[in-house]
Amino acid sequence: MKILMALEKSFPPDERVENEIDILAAEKDTRITLLCYSSPGKQNLENKGPQTIKRFPLPKLIYKLSALALRLPFYFSFWEKQIRKTLKEEKFDVLHVHDLPLLKVGVKLAREFNIPLVSDLHENRPEIMKMYKHVNSFPGKYLISVKQWENYQKEFTPKADRIILVTQEAKDYYVSNFKIPAEKITVLPNYVVLNRIKNISPKGEVPAEIKDKFTLVYFGDTGIRRGIFTIIEAAQKLRNQPEYHFLILGDSKEQSIIENKVKEEKLTNITLTGWISLAEAITYIRNSRAGLCPFLRNLHHDTTYANKMFQYMTFGKPVIVSDCTAQANVVYAEDCGLVFEAGNSDALVSSILKINNNDLYTRFQQNAEKCVLQKYNWELSGKNLTELYKNIEASNI
Repeated sequence: MKILMALEKSFPPDERVENEIDILAAEKDTRITLLCYSSPGKQNLENKGPQTIKRFPLPKLIYKLSALALRLPFYFSFWEKQIRKTLKEEKFDVLHVHDLPLLKVGVKLAREFNIPLVSDLHENRPEIMKMYKHVNSFPGKYLISVKQWENYQKEFTPKADRIILVTQEAKDYYVSNFKIPAEKITVLPNYVVLNRIKNISPKGEVPAEIKDKFTLVYFGDTGIRRGIFTIIEAAQKLRNQPEYHFLILGDSKEQSIIENKVKEEKLTNITLTGWISLAEAITYIRNSRAGLCPFLRNLHHDTTYANKMFQYMTFGKPVIVSDCTAQANVVYAEDCGLVFEAGNSDALVSSILKINNNDLYTRFQQNAEKCVLQKYNWELSGKNLTELYKNIEASNI
């Protein structure tokens, strides 16, 4: 089987896409070609066994117009040209497009070339757009219509032959709201690849002054919608209890706001690292006591969960998560941590104090590592993807 994938960003990095390509390429007689943007230092054409990566430059103006694609369709036209060119050069059995914006183009070209379309939705794009700064500030708030993107999502999602979503909660939402038959949807969560993460050598050292403290770690995008201010508020309330320390590992466009807030409050119980590599982050996670997932509640966060939760649990760290539905369901089911009300720093503080109990902590710690080893890992969940493609091949869609 020959699969053409389209990804509207540069590659690598994108761990989810990399995981998908690796597991599909391991199947006999399967070849994957990925179309993506070029980036400095990357070859325009890269062949790695059954994998081919074709990169092309994206004009800056076209990129800036991507959020306006429903008003000014230059972005759609650009992608249509790139995908059609590849489909004409070589015969493919399936077109696999990542994320919502490419879905319209995918529907058109899959029908034109008479091949099945797989729509791989990493997130609920209209919902997450509601939290973007450029969508809520001038001039974006007057030019970008989230409602238009919601209508686009409702119109085109059912037209895909198969749909990939990240959680069961997302599947329930799409079945209920878009009337998509459940059998068309495959759930492919953002779990860790055990063989990869366990073999990463830790890099760097944790500062000596925090090694003996009850350290709580957050790793990933530090955007405010991720609940970072809830962590800062909890740190303010625990500033007179020096045994607790907070690590915020990562970066975002809002990092300066976070840094200024920590400085303004003169918080010495928070360490901000900025962007660091996964190997460096693992060093911090290994030396921490618990992992934090404090996301603010919205439809997107309720129907997904971040890879970071399972990264913490891989190393036997209990988790403290906000009550966003999908991640809370995991914690309740596996008894591997505590759930607090999103945005409520008092509730977060209460959870932190509660988890610092030897018997409770040990139980959560054991359950966290056990459930990742036995259930929440890519080695097991990735089989859903290979099964999807076997079904496509067998059904001759």
